Amino acid sequence: MKSECIIEKIRNKLKDSNPDRRTVLSVFQFNFTDADGKLIKSVVFDFKDLNIYDGTTDAADAEITISDDDFYLVGTKETTFDKLVSDKKALVKGDMTAIDKMLGKFRSASDEVK
Repeated sequence: MKSECIIEKIRNKLKDSNPDRRTVLSVFQFNFTDADGKLIKSVVFDFKDLNIYDGTTDAADAEITISDDDFYLVGTKETTFDKLVSDKKALVKGDMTAIDKMLGKFRSASDEVK
């Protein structure tokens, strides 16, 4: 997947984070698709346990469906997640407050990827 480098950057940032200073304590399931909308894979961003892993979960506070290419563009700051949602290129279900908090962390985790 093109966005694997973005996911790895976020994973490394989580490993280095101080569990006592967390502001996001939610679980998110990202469903990555190809350009035709076909599922490539699902990845769980578990900010409760400070873990990112391939697969699905019933414990997700929110679920995001986004193309691999679009996730990469957000990670490299070539577009914004908000723009993708407004253009209906990203589908979000669940706790929007938790998603907003997570996106703030995502932006800082992907600052150096370009």
